[in-house]
Amino acid sequence: MHARVGDWSSARKVWANAVVRAQEMPETERVWKIVLCKSWFVLEATHGWGLAAAVELLACVAGGDSSAIQKFLEAKSADTTQTSIHKEETTQTRIVLADIEQAQQLVADCTGTHCADPDEVHLAILTLRMWLAYAAHMDPHAADSIHDQSSFTKVPALSALAICSIHLHHARTRRVHCTSDLRARVHRALLADPHTTPLWEMLFACTASRGSELTHARLVATALAAHPADTLPDVRMLAVYFALRKSVNHNYASHVRYLLRRATRNGSSQSLYMWMAYIAFELKFGTTGRAKRVLLAALRVCPWAKSLYLLALGGQLASEFSAQESQAL
Repeated sequence: MHARVGDWSSARKVWANAVVRAQEMPETERVWKIVLCKSWFVLEATHGWGLAAAVELLACVAGGDSSAIQKFLEAKSADTTQTSIHKEETTQTRIVLADIEQAQQLVADCTGTHCADPDEVHLAILTLRMWLAYAAHMDPHAADSIHDQSSFTKVPALSALAICSIHLHHARTRRVHCTSDLRARVHRALLADPHTTPLWEMLFACTASRGSELTHARLVATALAAHPADTLPDVRMLAVYFALRKSVNHNYASHVRYLLRRATRNGSSQSLYMWMAYIAFELKFGTTGRAKRVLLAALRVCPWAKSLYLLALGGQLASEFSAQESQAL
């Protein structure tokens, strides 16, 4: 969380302390250190000091010397030239082959180790293997070959997210504008598992160009059609969003209402987020009568939602309710 809000100094201290303490765990549980290393490595490579620093860090962890990790952090913190991963990677920062080999040995030592819940460990091992293969060749296809041969299929969306992250990192840091491989992988992953919101964000990041909205809207519609029994709230709201972008007349407004009815499961959904979006649309369109009916429907399934009562009694819809109706609420 420290890293996600930009407090990298605190985040690195927490990670370093956790990795060192992992050595004190029972031998059968010590393999969980690789999960800590994976989260630190990926965030460092994609948002921190860059891939070269992430590989060097993993090599320090592989050495098993806690003082080496501390020295690494102090040296990097003192280096004021490391301000941007984009600048670092595009200037061809050298990644030491010995560091890659040492990091790969750390991953190999954890492979095949049994623990209480191995799935997360196996995913961490696979993720690091793919990143290290990419680091060795600076070619995402080296990571592709490892991903495609992997037997980790229990949670395919997570492994797909890992390989797509490598492709996106390569496209951004190497200024590669042809991202067809990344788009193809993200498309396949989303059609298989549209629940994974980060994949949608990744899709928008790699195809933010003129005319891409139509492609996005079609993929959203295809994903919804492929999973008719699932609620998919995030995906349904994306469908509403793309429809709203075209909402310039009453015909499109009818289509948006249809999508919102589907999103609220024709009045049975308990998602307050969906209901508030539906009410906000009707208010923006000026149809307060419809908004009132939607609000009452929302109250029937979400009687616990304080925001709905506030909207009815003191908000934009207060004038639509008679004194008797307000008293009943």
